[in-house]
Amino acid sequence: MTPLIYWGVSREAGIYRVAVPDIYDELALERIRLETGCKVIPEERSEKEIRQMIREHTQKTAGNDIAALEATGNAGNKANSWESEPVINLVDSLIDEALEKGATDIHLEPAGGTFTVRFRIDGMLETYRDLPGWLAEPVIVRLKLLAKADITERRLPHDGSFAFQGLRENANIRLSTLPIQGGEKCVLRLLPTEDREQTLDSLGFTPATLREFRRIFSKPQGLFLITGPTGSGKTTTLYAGLREVLQRKINVTTIEDPVEYPLKGANQVQVNEKCGLTFASAMRSILRQDPDVILVGEIRDTETARIAVQAAQTGHLVLSTLHTNSAKAATERLQDLGISPAVLKDCLLGVAAQRLLRKKDSAGNYKGRIATVEILKPDGTFEEGSMLGYAEKLVERGITDTAEIRRVLG
Repeated sequence: MTPLIYWGVSREAGIYRVAVPDIYDELALERIRLETGCKVIPEERSEKEIRQMIREHTQKTAGNDIAALEATGNAGNKANSWESEPVINLVDSLIDEALEKGATDIHLEPAGGTFTVRFRIDGMLETYRDLPGWLAEPVIVRLKLLAKADITERRLPHDGSFAFQGLRENANIRLSTLPIQGGEKCVLRLLPTEDREQTLDSLGFTPATLREFRRIFSKPQGLFLITGPTGSGKTTTLYAGLREVLQRKINVTTIEDPVEYPLKGANQVQVNEKCGLTFASAMRSILRQDPDVILVGEIRDTETARIAVQAAQTGHLVLSTLHTNSAKAATERLQDLGISPAVLKDCLLGVAAQRLLRKKDSAGNYKGRIATVEILKPDGTFEEGSMLGYAEKLVERGITDTAEIRRVLG
């Protein structure tokens, strides 16, 4: 469902005046009525104006909360504890602002007398603001409680997750803490829950690469892998291909850790290793569910690799990812996991490797990202050369520059 964009202008005596992009969108207005329990009077504003209203409110709220916290003293004051309203509001506003800016991660870093908040946007960490150092403890305790992590143990790393309902966007948040000199560092991975509905067409691939992806995703059986480091867009590419697959009358099941985005029409399974639901055990169960296409979030071990290959040999299209630096290294990795070259030759449809490069806008600034890819075909040749060669073609088209290629590819 598309996010509902609106902003409350005023509310009194059961009447709620709201700014909306389309005052004749009765479905959206009814949703607002149900949310608020009020009679709704719409005022037409552009989406840009509404987002600016939200941004100004977020910034004002954050500023007011920090001022209120500073006015009451320090972390030893009960008014500044993790359960106080200013701390709760501050945490929410930081996540809201990060989502508004399109950040993928939030880094919360205590250092001396400051508590630095940084956002990763288009692959780069940018300082958002420096907070008073004593805010680190209540903010991180608040986040650990949301993620059901142990707040009493600060000497060990912790992991957890929670669902966040923001002003205009919801997200699944993955939390990781790490004890460092001066306190605990916390990193939040932001996974918006709205399906962004990226398609293979919308990802900006060249015509030849697009045709090769479509050839692979149209196959009834076989194994296709995408490789690259964390945050290189592997899942985005696989989901884009699956959206085309889902238009066929077939059974698609995914096994993920975690389920990053909802994929309409697919059966999505969340790995839970604590209770024994691993990639391998989920694969065994899914093969009894009459699947046509299986997406395995990552092949990590010998058992998962073996089951994935067997599924690809017995009439299923299996899609997965590996953490390797190149497409050719993927076959070596599978052989290390016990898959013979003969078996790979029999079932492998291809291997893609990709990285994300920042794009240049008309003013020469970086804004947004695009994938540079290499696709290794079963005959051992590349569809359009290496990732470097593909990236150089993007430079020729004016999409990125050589400085960005050096930064990402070396």
